[in-house]
Amino acid sequence: MISVIIPSYNSENTISKCLDSLEDQSYTGDFEIIVVDSSHDRTSEIISTNYPEVKLTHLNKRTDPGTARNIGIGQATWDLIAFLDSDCVPARDWVERIVSAHAHESSCHIIGGIVKNGSDRDDPVGCAGYMAEFRDFLPRKDKQEVTHIPTCNVSYKKRIFRDFGLFQGKYYPQEDLIFNYNLWNQGESILLDPAIQVWHHHRSRLKDFLYHQNRIGRATSRVLRTIPLQGSFIARCSLLATCLLPFITLVKFVKTIRIFLRCQPGFIKECPLVLPVFALGLVCWAIGFVGSL
Repeated sequence: MISVIIPSYNSENTISKCLDSLEDQSYTGDFEIIVVDSSHDRTSEIISTNYPEVKLTHLNKRTDPGTARNIGIGQATWDLIAFLDSDCVPARDWVERIVSAHAHESSCHIIGGIVKNGSDRDDPVGCAGYMAEFRDFLPRKDKQEVTHIPTCNVSYKKRIFRDFGLFQGKYYPQEDLIFNYNLWNQGESILLDPAIQVWHHHRSRLKDFLYHQNRIGRATSRVLRTIPLQGSFIARCSLLATCLLPFITLVKFVKTIRIFLRCQPGFIKECPLVLPVFALGLVCWAIGFVGSL
């Protein structure tokens, strides 16, 4: 009934929790797990030894997640394809809820869910990563149509890829944003169902977090020059972007804090050191944004 595709790079510390949670799903129908791995650590060995039922493809050269997902799509057996990241742990009813949502929302061919923080609350770097990337996908009450859902918790009918093509890896780490915007812009509905849940474990090393935020800033600049999202006119004018970026960074900081105070009021209180780390991440994001211009 459903194919679950997981792109992987150096996931030896997280892949077992991810695959164990898939083996323990409440769903009783048929589903397959496809991992496309380009690691140089023990990830492939762990999968081959402990999870023989997983369809594993190991690539000798590091591959961006979008390209890895495209390879997995080509191997998928079923008409319904769900994507999960190797550092995520889905809820026990994750597969069941995805299948049920597509059955009840037959006119909607793209359905995903919310992202919960899987990092320890005493890890300010991991919590800052959660604040930086998933403020728009926090737990909520109601289903709603959106323009984007990240590929760590989203599913598509296979015909989407036949009709609209595949992910563009050159936009990593925002290739999913480009892909979903193009789908939405061409009339496809994207449904966010808060009952479909995953826990995302984030980078816990400050150096890795800052580098990734810089990379997101560079990708955001390229994306805004490609598709007409809010702020595109700024990204298309280097001088304007350079002048306004301190203000934009401050607005992102304040807006994110307000969202967390409203939706998860205890999050910042339990880990107050997250704020300076998050602010430092925004500075790196801004440097990447300007550098890409």
